[in-house]
Amino acid sequence: MIIVQIRIYKERYFRMYKVILLLMLVLFFSCAEKQQSERNSSVNYDQVDAFFGDDVSQVLFDHLYVVLDSVSYAQLTQNTFLHKSYVAIDKGFPNFEAIDKKTSSCYLRGHTHYIEVLGPNNQYQEPIGKSGIGFSLSNKGEHFHVGVKPKLKKNETPYLSASETVNMPINQQEITWFKAFYSPTKNTNLHTWYAFYNPLFLNSLHQLKQQRYSRKAFLKKSYKKECLFKDIKSISMSCTVNDYNRIAQEMRHLGCQLLKEENKKLTILSGDILIRIHPTDTIKFSHITQIKCRLNALDNRIIQLGNVTITNEGNESTWSFKNLNKTIY
Repeated sequence: MIIVQIRIYKERYFRMYKVILLLMLVLFFSCAEKQQSERNSSVNYDQVDAFFGDDVSQVLFDHLYVVLDSVSYAQLTQNTFLHKSYVAIDKGFPNFEAIDKKTSSCYLRGHTHYIEVLGPNNQYQEPIGKSGIGFSLSNKGEHFHVGVKPKLKKNETPYLSASETVNMPINQQEITWFKAFYSPTKNTNLHTWYAFYNPLFLNSLHQLKQQRYSRKAFLKKSYKKECLFKDIKSISMSCTVNDYNRIAQEMRHLGCQLLKEENKKLTILSGDILIRIHPTDTIKFSHITQIKCRLNALDNRIIQLGNVTITNEGNESTWSFKNLNKTIY
């Protein structure tokens, strides 16, 4: 009797074991099938990701700065053709006065963009070869306020997580000019920042009544349309791996369109200009290599300013910093 019961228990146990084993096999093949299906899926996950975070801040290029060596800076500030025919040059805020021999930095004004050129003894104590690129931001349906923040494709990111509010004195009153956002970075030679500008600053500076800040309105009184220089088309730069990743990620988080990628060289539509980034592990410091500009009239001449070469071809002007970078790096 006891032996019969043992056999019954063994048979039940064996049947239960087969059921459990069968269930495990079904689950195994089901998971494997699902993983294979995902691998064979034609879904483009980059395209899917693009559908999320479409409400991003609008990006427009504002200005750039570069620090020149003493010879290049002296020739730029003393070149007669440059001053009279190529571009309007001034000392900057607040009176946009003409430059003189004591001027340690100057501003080349275009229709919508401008270039800030610093000499080796500039007031900011920036080293020769250092550069920076500034963009303007705006949020749809949102006016400027001190609490404004950039809208990114992805939140909770280290990119554009730091900020600085800049106030300037106008008529003995401190007025907020802009609030700039940037990515915390150590030991970079090429800064990038993205700023919301205050229209009330323009109202005080130029006695205008602006509901929204305008680059054209800011440059209206200093830009000379009779000069050749109009604005900037593209900026090319050679970057360390860290700077390359930082700038590319900033652009990506702001929804800027990647137009071309070839051997890790990126061409990005950043608002109204093209940004070309070339990564390399053979340099210690990132730097701008070339600027392409639009001209108001046809011109075909070469302007040599020490280690900086400006080549005009038709309606396009190309600034090359190749020789400047060679002398520094």
